[in-house]
Amino acid sequence: MFSSNSCVLCRYPISDPVCRKCYIKQSEVLLNDLNMHKIANEIILGKLKNNFPTDTINETKCILCRKDNVILCRYCFSIILTNILRELNFTEDMIENFGYNQMYGEDSLERERMF
Repeated sequence: MFSSNSCVLCRYPISDPVCRKCYIKQSEVLLNDLNMHKIANEIILGKLKNNFPTDTINETKCILCRKDNVILCRYCFSIILTNILRELNFTEDMIENFGYNQMYGEDSLERERMF
């Protein structure tokens, strides 16, 4: 059953409702804070935008901008970002610098199988 506050990928409830634009904006800030090369930033953000779902039936608004509806849970967003970084041959240490890890709980293995 899809509730009005479920992740479009894993269907689990979203506990920290953040919209697509705000996730991408947060990633951009983090890339700038890590002093990544401008071209690397553009590649990562471009891949993130292309791999991020856009459609949702969620009615819950983003807790940051209060404008857009939420699409993904933080866990699924972190998996998408981690997969992009691995695809671009980032080391695991560099990926950890992004602050995302896949140890979110007992359901993490079940969710990861979806990707």
